[in-house]
Amino acid sequence: MERTPSGHSIISDNTFEPQHTNTLWTCTDHKAACIVQSHFQRTQSLHDNQHERILRGLVDSQEPIDDVAIYSIMSAANHVFFAGKLAGRVDWEWSHHSQSRYENELVGSTALRYAKPSKGGVETLIVLSRPILDHPDIDRRLVLCAILHELIHCYLFILCGFGARIKGGHTEAFETIAGIIDEWVGVGKLQLCNMKADLNHFRKTQLEKGRGHRHPGCSQSPGPGSDYAFFVRPGSHRGYF
Repeated sequence: MERTPSGHSIISDNTFEPQHTNTLWTCTDHKAACIVQSHFQRTQSLHDNQHERILRGLVDSQEPIDDVAIYSIMSAANHVFFAGKLAGRVDWEWSHHSQSRYENELVGSTALRYAKPSKGGVETLIVLSRPILDHPDIDRRLVLCAILHELIHCYLFILCGFGARIKGGHTEAFETIAGIIDEWVGVGKLQLCNMKADLNHFRKTQLEKGRGHRHPGCSQSPGPGSDYAFFVRPGSHRGYF
């Protein structure tokens, strides 16, 4: 079974999958997009938005994005774009060296599972490709792109449940939210609406000829017969923001 470095499974369990329904979620894809649009408009009307200032500073900085910065980006983005809906429901990890797909196929992926009954809904786990995103020749913009792209998936899973899987997860709401974030960041900088990342667009320098092939910008860690992954997480909530 494929796992993250801390032991979390990122492979779908086929015996669990057929039990998933949307009966626990009433938020539609369209409504999820409207929530982001309305919340973002309200944040723009604030005279002083601390979270937006923090996120803007992290986006515009030229410093490398370390683990602390990743947590800060996720937390600030939650307040600026996602109306706080991600709080306590999103964790993230770097990929493990044994996960070969993250070396030549995946930049990032989102896994999910049911949360504890006391919380309800789902929890999500983002896995980021260390070989690709931590490569010295890759610009920090690709890290930003991967984080924000996967956060949109997390948001839609949390609000819409497992129905957010349709269209490979790239629903109309996904495109709407990606467009809002792309415009805020600066059109063309991250290209969140592109479902595949052209690494040449994010290279600091041109690598040797022949290594400029394309990598999927994201995927939901497919398991047997499924486009999405479910992870089995121990009781600890380490890493949640």
